[in-house]
Amino acid sequence: MKAKGVIYQRVFTGFWLSILMAMLMAENVLAKENWYHFEVIVFEQDKVNSEQFSAESSIIRLPRRKFDLTRTAYPKSLLLINPIQFSRLNRDDLQLDSVYRHLVRRKAYKPLIHTAWMQSVKSDSASKPVVVSAPFSMRNAHPVQGYITLQRGYYLHLKVQFEFEKEGVFYLMDQKRRIRLSETHYFDHPVFGVIVYVERLTIKPTTITQ
Repeated sequence: MKAKGVIYQRVFTGFWLSILMAMLMAENVLAKENWYHFEVIVFEQDKVNSEQFSAESSIIRLPRRKFDLTRTAYPKSLLLINPIQFSRLNRDDLQLDSVYRHLVRRKAYKPLIHTAWMQSVKSDSASKPVVVSAPFSMRNAHPVQGYITLQRGYYLHLKVQFEFEKEGVFYLMDQKRRIRLSETHYFDHPVFGVIVYVERLTIKPTTITQ
């Protein structure tokens, strides 16, 4: 009986040690990673500009290691208590609806994409690129595709590369700039534009699942 008691005690101790180690690992992950809300609007526009940035064939090269937005969408409220590395967000979590409606009302603009996602980014590294696209459909007469990457260092830098096709001509946008969180950033091109909003999310260490 005494031997069994020793075995039970060791099993019980090992169980709680494993829980403690898991909690410490979760805290370590949180210290190295931040979670962000990304939101993107892509729209067609018609500007008088001598710069064309055009080509007769597709010139964009999408990264091999990437996330795409074809995955199932989840509400942000659920992800804040059980976060994962990447997830598309529900439409209810969009924060740029007023901007999107403004573009819809203006004849000079034609919104093509409005989407959002939540993603973790480690310190001193770049996030895995997220591919955003709008192929031919009833609503979108012209295809557009591209990707967005956040570089997290002493400052935050956002890389935006998109390609827009119209009447057999391909237009490329390739820009990178330093950004501030919780602000709306506009990336301009003579024939289309990209609006990006990024904010940091607060997540408690005890809610992270491995």
